[in-house]
Parts: sequence; C-alpha cells; structure tokens
Amino acid sequence: GGSTTLVTGDGGVKQARCPTETQYVHVIDKDGKLYRFDPPSATFTNTGTITCPGQVYSMAVDRDAFAWVLFGTGSIAHVDTRNAKCEMTGFVPFQKGFSATFGMGFSTDTPDGDTETLFVSDSASPVLAKIDTKTLTLTKVGSYDKLAARAELTGTGDARLFGAFEGTPYNVAEIDKASAAITSQAPQSAVNYPPSSSNFAFAFWGGDFYLFVGPGTSTDVFHYSPTTGQTTKIQTVSFVIVGAGVSTCAPTTPPK
Repeated sequence: GGSTTLVTGDGGVKQARCPTETQYVHVIDKDGKLYRFDPPSATFTNTGTITCPGQVYSMAVDRDAFAWVLFGTGSIAHVDTRNAKCEMTGFVPFQKGFSATFGMGFSTDTPDGDTETLFVSDSASPVLAKIDTKTLTLTKVGSYDKLAARAELTGTGDARLFGAFEGTPYNVAEIDKASAAITSQAPQSAVNYPPSSSNFAFAFWGGDFYLFVGPGTSTDVFHYSPTTGQTTKIQTVSFVIVGAGVSTCAPTTPPK
C-alpha cells in the first residue's frame, strides 16, 4: 500500500507514513466486521470481515492504518484496515496482573510527532498501562484518581489521551499519560445505558469525540463537541460496535 503526505486542517504536513485510511475512524462489530466511519458525513463503509477467531472486545488503530484488535481471551490481532486481513500477534495476556480485557488507544509521544504509544485501560480495575508494540510488553502507568469505571481510550495527534468511562451517565475524561491522573471530566448526560450490559467504543476525530454505545443489539452514535459542550445522537446502526480506533494521523482540529 502506498502512502501520501497529508496536509492537515491547521496547515501542518503530517508524516508520509500516514496512508489515506488513517484519516477515518475505524470500528469493528461483535461479528468481526470492520467498517470505516467518516465523521463529517456520519456514514459507515464495510471494509471486510476479519478471519481471526474469537469474540472481539476492543480496537486501536496505528499510524500505518493497522488495527490492533483485542479478543475476550486477551490475545491481540494485527489487522489491515484496508482489507481486514488479520494476523495474530504474540501478545501474552495477563501481564502485570492485568485482566484479559481492556480499552485501548494510541497517542503520539509529542504534539504532531510521528512516534506513538499504545495505552490500555484494564476493564476490571481502574489502571492505565501501555504496551510496547515491538516487544508486546505491558507496563503499568498508574491508577485513576477520580474515576473507577471501565473505560475505552482514544488518543490524538497532539499527544493527548482520553477515556470514555462507563457510568450513569458516561463520562469523557482527559488522562495524564505519565501518572493516570484524571485532568478533566465531561459527563455525557445524553449517553445512558446500563454499564457492563452495553456494547461501547470511543474515538476522537477533528477536535470532537464519537461514542458508539448500544444495548447489545444495535449501536447509537453520539457526537460530543467540547467546544459547544453539546452531545447529540447522530445515527443508529443495526450492527453491534464493540471497538473503535482512530490513527494519530487523523485531524486534531475541525476540517476547514
């Protein structure tokens, strides 16, 4: 697959390793079907079905447009978002006492940098860790100080990390990557589903956030704008989204 140099909305030129697919949010449903989600039009395009066996739990997408897909068993697959081609990685579950399942998201190491780190949030305890994508070693960062719920993570090209924490209501919070301290909270009164029974996924795109939440039989898509403070339901789809990932190549500011 070729890659192109992309000019971002703020006039900065992204690194050449960001292929076109990195400009979208990618989601995966409970049956392993991969979709490309285009935030401005709120439309989904099916890009294939992964053949790796297992119940999908979560997903993150890197700067090369590859998805890191977590299964309920704790194993991780490497999936090409262009065609859903899937290969299992050698990631060993239960490292450092982490449970098999966790939320996950990439964040750049420096604002507009081209190196990134995969962060994960333990679904059984309020702990943040990171996974080295070369050695597949998990290292704990710390425990959240203000929130203790299951979280899905999303990161940005400007080196920030956010979690969508389950609860009544759900809560979008910024997380300090060095300490796991919660630095801001935005309760989402529009997003109310019984925790643990719902399917849920989370992604950042163009300065805004997208929450994919449902009762386990369908998915409601919510758009949260930190600028206006508004959260609106923009779409309901019949498939059950369990993972969402966005590359740190994706826009960090609204498209002009």
